[in-house]
Amino acid sequence: MPDLLIEPQDQILVLTLNRPEKRNALSWELLSLLEQGLEAASQEELRAVVLTGAGEKSFSAGIDLGLLFEHLSSNPSGEKIRNTQRRLQKLISRLEELEKPTIAAIEGSCVGGGLELALGCDLRIASRDAKFGFPEARIGMFPDLGGISRFPRLVGATVAKEWIFTGRQYSAERAFELRLLNEIVPPGEAKSRALALAGELARSGPLAIAWAKRIIDRGMDMSLGDSLELEQAGMTEILPSADLKEGVLAFLEKRAARFTKR
Repeated sequence: MPDLLIEPQDQILVLTLNRPEKRNALSWELLSLLEQGLEAASQEELRAVVLTGAGEKSFSAGIDLGLLFEHLSSNPSGEKIRNTQRRLQKLISRLEELEKPTIAAIEGSCVGGGLELALGCDLRIASRDAKFGFPEARIGMFPDLGGISRFPRLVGATVAKEWIFTGRQYSAERAFELRLLNEIVPPGEAKSRALALAGELARSGPLAIAWAKRIIDRGMDMSLGDSLELEQAGMTEILPSADLKEGVLAFLEKRAARFTKR
């Protein structure tokens, strides 16, 4: 079986990290396959993406420590280190920048690079027994795949410093309190709930979702005036669109809209 399962289900793409015997740790092969999975996710007919891990013990334990040790043993130059980091960071940025909604369905442990991967998704659903954390400081590292930059933007600097400095693991309830999670579900139900939510999102207008995501993500780093201008740019595309006309007509006719992203 491949290290990543890429499974289209109607208008939803399910990407499953498939190394359960290694707690779905991120190997080079898995990361390369994930790049292919994100390429597949960009197909126009797909409306949402669900990212999950095989089994119920772990979403992902992060970077495979064997891979890390091999990398360190090669005595990499500064340039090689930067190139490797750039590739890994770009992978999560590609996930983050997809024009369709992405949902992480989390069972078990979601730590280190696994948590950084989940942070690249728009929404996160976890089982009640899921665990979260950044253990990197305990081996002398910090979260280097974008987590140390993204996490404080979600939970604030003080909480981020506690999590990253201590390397502790935290409960799903604590992650939900910090708004890291959208929902907590019973054990074993994260994927089914994520699929149900993805199906709901797939019924929304894809142009509207793409623009809303772009404005929210970019607008957080803009002045209010610049963000409002981005809203204006979005409406210049959406107002004349066939999708908006179809959406209004479907509402008036009390039927499901048939959006085409046009």
